[in-house]
Amino acid sequence: MNQALFCRLQKRVLLAVACSLLGSTSALATDAEYPARSVTAREQMNSTLWMQRAAEYRVAAAQVWRLAGEKLASALSAPGTAALEQITFSADRLASLPTAIVVDLDETVLDNTAYQARNVLQGADYDEASWQSWMREAAAPAVPGSQAFLKAAAAAGHRIIYLTNRRCLPMPPSSDAHSEGFGADPCPAQSWTQANLKKLDLPFADDPESLLLRGARAAWASSDKRIRRAWVAERYRIIALFGDDLNDFVDRTEFAAHEAELSRWFGERWFLLPNPMYGSWDRALVGNACQPGDTAERCAQKTLDARYHALRP
Repeated sequence: MNQALFCRLQKRVLLAVACSLLGSTSALATDAEYPARSVTAREQMNSTLWMQRAAEYRVAAAQVWRLAGEKLASALSAPGTAALEQITFSADRLASLPTAIVVDLDETVLDNTAYQARNVLQGADYDEASWQSWMREAAAPAVPGSQAFLKAAAAAGHRIIYLTNRRCLPMPPSSDAHSEGFGADPCPAQSWTQANLKKLDLPFADDPESLLLRGARAAWASSDKRIRRAWVAERYRIIALFGDDLNDFVDRTEFAAHEAELSRWFGERWFLLPNPMYGSWDRALVGNACQPGDTAERCAQKTLDARYHALRP
């Protein structure tokens, strides 16, 4: 081996060793920088990153809203309804009602991936207290494409109804929100959500009747949105539904029983946004994995096991 070749090889070996040492140092720094992740937080990292950083997500979301915009002047304004709660209504009754578009909020109009990212980095799971704190910030940006569509729909004369499972919960006396004056508010989540909608200059943000939260009325205590859709259906002809979960359109069991028929509604009057982070699809996979008495760690591990068993190799 000539001396020049030997020197080149020697430099490559030294460089590889240096890189290896730097990598080890970086790994140690990373381990020290972030706490140990919970099982749930760790497993949600890729889905959260995809929604935050992938151009594919932004394109997919904007594409849904753009498709709806293309149908706004024709198909969505044609006679008929987008709500199964109105399929028994006569044509005359439907025609007598003003029109409305019903939209879910979280991961449909409002992007909460910053909250998910915090949980991942802190090794924390979702809990109501941290979620209430995030809502109080009123800092969620808009899902790509949502603002333009909703403004166009409102300008065309359609009422916008924000139907969300954000919950009306009074703040405990010890909370920061209580000390800031929200303690007297029976539903601070309503005030916080309206503030977020106003920041985004979304239509009907000032109208409390356009924002239907879970628990805002005694009959609305359930996460099942059919009860609130039925309330809207008595007052408006619902011409389109938007959401990131099947339950924003139809009960999952009903969809499973009539999938071929109901699938045709998507892209016509139903518009589904992508959300791989959470939803009823995941709860359907996990089922009753956790049992009373399970620790949080045991429940998280059993839930993870259920997801792995659901894979189809």
